[in-house]
Amino acid sequence: MEKVFVSGGTGYIALHCIAKLIKNGYRVKTSLRSLNRKNEVISSISNIVNCENKIEFCELDLLKDEGWDNAIKGCQYVLHTASPVSLLLTHEPNSLIKPAVDGLERCLKAAVKNKVKRFVMTSSFSAIGAGSKDFELDDNNWTDLKNPNISPYDISKTKAEMFMWKYINGLDDSMKIEVCSINPVIVIGPSLSKDVGVSNTVIKKLLDGSSPMTPKFGINLVDVKDVADMHVEAMVNKHASGKRFLLSAETMWFPKVSKILRENHFIKAPRFTAPNFLIKILALFDKELKIVLFYLGFKNSLHTNNASKILNWKPRKINNAIIDTAKQLYDFGILK
Repeated sequence: MEKVFVSGGTGYIALHCIAKLIKNGYRVKTSLRSLNRKNEVISSISNIVNCENKIEFCELDLLKDEGWDNAIKGCQYVLHTASPVSLLLTHEPNSLIKPAVDGLERCLKAAVKNKVKRFVMTSSFSAIGAGSKDFELDDNNWTDLKNPNISPYDISKTKAEMFMWKYINGLDDSMKIEVCSINPVIVIGPSLSKDVGVSNTVIKKLLDGSSPMTPKFGINLVDVKDVADMHVEAMVNKHASGKRFLLSAETMWFPKVSKILRENHFIKAPRFTAPNFLIKILALFDKELKIVLFYLGFKNSLHTNNASKILNWKPRKINNAIIDTAKQLYDFGILK
């Protein structure tokens, strides 16, 4: 039975990946910042699949060298999902960038040393088109790090993925391992743990009363189950090596998300679309509205060619993920 190392085992995407791997017959070794959380992971996974004797744990820190080589020893594949996440423009940059880049470097070098079959990095659309108003984007685009409209998180994901490709391409052929990246847009859908994930905040804010009206801008969404499926498929697909896989199920106007929620009896979702002039005024007093202001009235078109053609990806309907996320937020008592 082949073994897969998954970094950051308590993460929103990581838990779905672990469950998918075990369902598919793999053993999993996953890293935690503290082994005190291993029962939390076991409990979360057990709701989906029997993981008894199929998962083991190790303690690792993205900012520390200790333990990475040993952790990956004996594993045939690596899914590097661990990276700090924040949607805030005002987040202190180094608290995101340094662990993202340094953690990727530690995990990748350990994977190379252990000669794994393939290394799959959880990257992001943030590394493809953050701060861009190009109407059409695909797997080949890269975020411009000099763009003033990108966030610390965008920078962290872009720099980390750039490091992966540069490092691998700089190795002698005898040392190289196969690598690829998964680049999802905003990931939504029910969590396997009580931590519903940062990206599901998009749905939460439409239902918690903090948004009386919805600004009109395009939002790109993908189901977390699809993201996990594509990690596992990219891990073994013989044509996936050396590729980037942009994942976006649908791009819709943000008010449409609110409309979908209201049509499914989530009546706290805003009924009205905010006039653009109002958002412009509010942005003078709220720095976090800067990114909304930048994209106001803009909706792009994303082409997921690699995922569709190489991984044979057929996205789940995003409406279901929107509704199921809202239900879970109420079930968990996060919304009342």
